[in-house]
Amino acid sequence: MTDFDLVIAGGGPVGLVTAIAARARGLSAVVVEQNLGLPEKACGEGMMPGAVAVLEALGVALGDGVEFRGIRFVEGTEAAAGEFPERKGRGLARERLMRALAERARAVGVVTLSGHTLRDFRYRDRVLAAELSCAGGPRTLRARLLVGADGLRSGVRRRLGYELPPRRPQRFGLHRHYPCSPWTDWVEVHWTDQAEAYVTPLGPREVGVALLSHGAPAPYEELLSCFPALQRALAGSEPAGRVRGAGPFEQRVRAVLAPGVALVGDAAGYLDAVSGEGLALGFRAAVALVERFAAGELWRYPSDHARLCATPHALTWLMLEIARRPGLRRAIIRYLAARPAQFSDLLGIACGARVAPRSLLGSTLRRVLPPIERPV
Repeated sequence: MTDFDLVIAGGGPVGLVTAIAARARGLSAVVVEQNLGLPEKACGEGMMPGAVAVLEALGVALGDGVEFRGIRFVEGTEAAAGEFPERKGRGLARERLMRALAERARAVGVVTLSGHTLRDFRYRDRVLAAELSCAGGPRTLRARLLVGADGLRSGVRRRLGYELPPRRPQRFGLHRHYPCSPWTDWVEVHWTDQAEAYVTPLGPREVGVALLSHGAPAPYEELLSCFPALQRALAGSEPAGRVRGAGPFEQRVRAVLAPGVALVGDAAGYLDAVSGEGLALGFRAAVALVERFAAGELWRYPSDHARLCATPHALTWLMLEIARRPGLRRAIIRYLAARPAQFSDLLGIACGARVAPRSLLGSTLRRVLPPIERPV
């Protein structure tokens, strides 16, 4: 006998999407979250079209926020912009995204245990026993599957012994909001040799600015000073709220599946935030995991996960190479500025859209990079 089909460790966006997708397939799900309220995290807050598509398919109401048409690269006086070929992306503050997910989870019957910590787990005779602690004392839940959706510093991954050392110099991110009118309907990526800045329109009077540094973490204002034009655009806007940090980013894993346990989202491995595809990838993997579990084909999930990760990770690796090679980066921005259609092709490939490449660059990438499985 089990209490639930799925026990999901982590009540962030990917954990809640996993639970909502489980309920859509008639499975019972409980989310275990150590925070008493909705978990907070530094996040670029720009959802790529793939993430928006998954949430809409699951009935998550996204009436709030701002649509953005594509990505704009900026360095000095050079700028290149590419539009998404099918649906648009959406800028949505993390707090509002979490509220929308929590409301949908409640509506479909997901059980949430806030203020509970997963202390240990064991799998025996096809039953997973999850040991929890909370203010009321210890508690044990029995389930068919434990899903580790507990983020970059995943305790589930650590207990499995599935962590691997990073291969790249570690990177960190800082994020804060500014109460000012957005000056763009793009997500802007501002480049310098020291850092990148990601500007996301979030509302009529709200802009999110995330800063990603190369090497050791640095104070937010110090990193922002690397972007004089961005500083001028934000002048007169007193920052709202405190700075939130994230990192180190790269997390490598031995596997994403163990007896009675599956990893999803950042817990299943992460390369970098530079591509902005973290939520889209996590949501797609969550849906794939639930589909395989419901069909009795959980053993297929690792290959699904590898396929879903292939193109986002290849593009993230490419952007990291661009970030650390100033000459190459400037040449690419100039190239794309003169060829916006090709930039749009690249965004279509990244988002898994059906793109008819209009350039040698686009067709070459289409052949080299594996296709992304479209969300259910």
